Parts: sequence; structure tokens; C-alpha cells
Amino acid sequence: MRILIAGGSGYVGSRIIERLGGEHDFINLSLTRPAQGAINNLLLDLTQPIDFLRLDQPVDMVINCIECYRAGSQEEGKRRYLAVVRNLLEFAKANRVPRFMHFSVNNIDTVENDYQQAKFVAEGLVEHAGLDHLIFKPSIIFGDKSPLQRLISVLTTRRVLPRFWGPQTVISPIHIEDVLRNVAHALDHPECWGATYPLCGPEYMGFEELLSRHAPHRLRFVTTPALAARLALFRMSRGEAERHLRPMLSWIATDNIAQGRPLLRSKNFF
Repeated sequence: MRILIAGGSGYVGSRIIERLGGEHDFINLSLTRPAQGAINNLLLDLTQPIDFLRLDQPVDMVINCIECYRAGSQEEGKRRYLAVVRNLLEFAKANRVPRFMHFSVNNIDTVENDYQQAKFVAEGLVEHAGLDHLIFKPSIIFGDKSPLQRLISVLTTRRVLPRFWGPQTVISPIHIEDVLRNVAHALDHPECWGATYPLCGPEYMGFEELLSRHAPHRLRFVTTPALAARLALFRMSRGEAERHLRPMLSWIATDNIAQGRPLLRSKNFF
């Protein structure tokens, strides 16, 4: 199968190519970075229309792994992300691509911020585009140098942590290998398309429990004003929170567990 993947150099996209590149040919669309293992890399600004793009051979599927544009304000990031989704859908329709796989995120139904709202609207665009589609909604992903692992390594260097999450919230992290198993299954089983699937791990926990499991020492959690907590996190992570970890903060702040029927059940515990 010949697959056009948007964001193939990102965390999820690069691992899809690494896992399935031996069985399928991947053409990566990215703004700045090529993807190792792709048969071709097209460095394009996907916020601009790509209807001019002509490939030497037709593709069988588009996979959108673009997470979000974070340059500028959150409102600007939302606008740019939705432009990417629209442009990919228009390309797929114009080139008669039979399938469109889209990665959203779990727990966006409350629409609490611009990031979640962008993901929520994008799902609607995919569902109503008239294409044979499949939407995956992963919870917080762990394993293999994930953003969650980076966040844990940053936070657990301290003994006292400001609480920037809801103490009663429950999350269900999913391992990247379980995400890849679901993708591989979907590629081989067309009968499961035309649906949306949550991807969540097999156990539920609070974020404090998650941190305590991996801390080399006992942690103490203190409640502070939200702004102070976020400033403290920003300093601890040396700017990583804004560039890579900001969406995760919104996931941790509210429940992030499976709602709906998964495609394949997760095997890996955190």
C-alpha cells in the first residue's frame, strides 16, 4: 500500500513508518523535518492549499498525524491546525484517495481550550468529508521517549511539586506499541473503517500516582494558584512545557479514560 502521511517526522508518525515501512511505502509531508524510512519526503507548509501536489503514483491512503501548530497564540495555532486538516481532506478528495486515517486526542468533548476545540472541530471535518475514514483518539501516550516520559523525568527531579492538575482526575495512559497495533490492524481490516475509536490503556490512575510510581524519592504535592503552578512547571522544563507539553497539561487536568468501544484492547500497563 502507498500511504501519504502528514507529520511522519513527529512522535507517532515516525513510529508508524518505522513499524510498517517494510510492508507499505510512506511518503512524508512535513514542514521542516524529513522522516527516516519514508520513500520520499515533501517539505511543505500544510497550512497552505496543496491541491497543486502531483505524485508520480496514486496513493491508497492519507494518514494525518499532525498534532497541532504551536507557534504564536493558541487561537493562531487552532486556525493553522484546522487549515492543515482541510487541505489534507481536499487533497484526498481531489485525488480520489479511498481512505483517510486521522489522529485526534481523547477527552476533547468538554471543549475547554483552543487546543481541544481545534481537535473537536477537526473530527467533524473528517467525519463529514465524504471519505472512508477512521479516527483514532489516543489518551496520553507513554513509552519510547514519549512526551509523557519527558514530563515525568522533569517533574520527578523535584521533591515538592505544585499541583496543576485536578487531584480527583483519572487518566489511562496507552503505550505507543498499543497505538501501533491498532494502526496495523486497521490497515488490514477495511470492515472497521467509518468509525471513531478511543485508544486508552488497561489501567486507570491519578496523575499523582503516576508520578509517584516513577519518582526516585518520595514526592510532596502542594496546591498553589494555577498561574504560579504553570510558571513553576515552565521553569522546571526550560521552555519544553510550552513547545511540547502544553497540550498534555490540559489532558491531565481532566479525566482521560476510554469513552466508547476501542478497536483493539491495550496490553501494556504503565
